[in-house]
Parts: sequence; C-alpha cells; structure tokens
Amino acid sequence: MNLFKNFFYILIFLSLSINVLKAENKVFYIDIDNILNNTLAGKSLLNSLKKEEEFIIQKYKSMDREFKDKEKKTLAKKNLISKEEISKELNLLQVEFQKYRKEKINEIDEFKQKKNRNIINLLKLINPIIEKYMVNNSISILLDKKNVFIASKDYEITYKLIELIDNKIKTIEIE
Repeated sequence: MNLFKNFFYILIFLSLSINVLKAENKVFYIDIDNILNNTLAGKSLLNSLKKEEEFIIQKYKSMDREFKDKEKKTLAKKNLISKEEISKELNLLQVEFQKYRKEKINEIDEFKQKKNRNIINLLKLINPIIEKYMVNNSISILLDKKNVFIASKDYEITYKLIELIDNKIKTIEIE
C-alpha cells in the first residue's frame, strides 16, 4: 500500500511539473504611437488629417481677424452716430459672434471625431496583421510600450510589425 501511495505522489508531482514546463508564455511589447507615425498608411492618414486641421485653423484665424476689424470699425463710429445705433450694431455683432463661436466649436468637435474614427479604422486594419504575427510566432501576450515599466529591448517587436504592415497596407482612405 505504501508503494502505491508513493507511486501516486510521484505521479502527481510529475504531472504538475510537466504542466509548469508547458506554461511558458511569450510576452512582447510594441509602441503603438510609433506604428501609427511610421507606417506608410499611418503617415498618409496623419498627414491628411494634419492638412485638414491646418485648413480649419487658418479659416478661423481669418474669421477672428474679421470680427476684430468689425468691432474696431463700430467703435470708431462712436463719436459719429448715436449711442443707440452703436449699441444696436454692437448687439448685432455680438449675436453674430455667438453664432460664429458655436459653428467653430461644432466644426472642431466634428474634426476631432473624424480624426478618432479614422485612427480607429487604421487600428482595425492593422489588428489582423498583428494577430497573425502573434500566432505565427507563438506570442501569448502583446503589451503597449506605455504600459511596460522596464523590459529588455529584445522583447520589442515594433519595427518588425511596421515592416509587415508596410508590406500589406500602403495607404488608407479618410472617411
């Protein structure tokens, strides 16, 4: 009976140690920002979005200058026309400015949403490439570099993934 117990304990110990040996997990990390900024598709997307953002900024800078000029012209008339007419003109200018501010805020918000939507679409396109790489290289966990406190550079696969993504996706359409 003792022999049977010893054999049973040894068998349990061996089965547990085999499971521990099989439990080797490969953990690597990538820099998502680097992938977005340095892939061909990411560069083209970010450049297009940057041009659109600069256009919006220039548009509203010129409109801001126009409102300042209108206000100066109205205040310059102060001595030429009555106080009632000046207050009327200033009230109309204020109403027009309020409308302009709402329009500006709406357009900026729409642009931010568009930018986020397009970046998410790019990430959805590159996700299957990354998943395939993980399967092919038996990688269990892939972390973002921002969430890694310290690790060896040997575990970073960002540049390998940039190369793979560039081979599969050259450009991306903006929605």
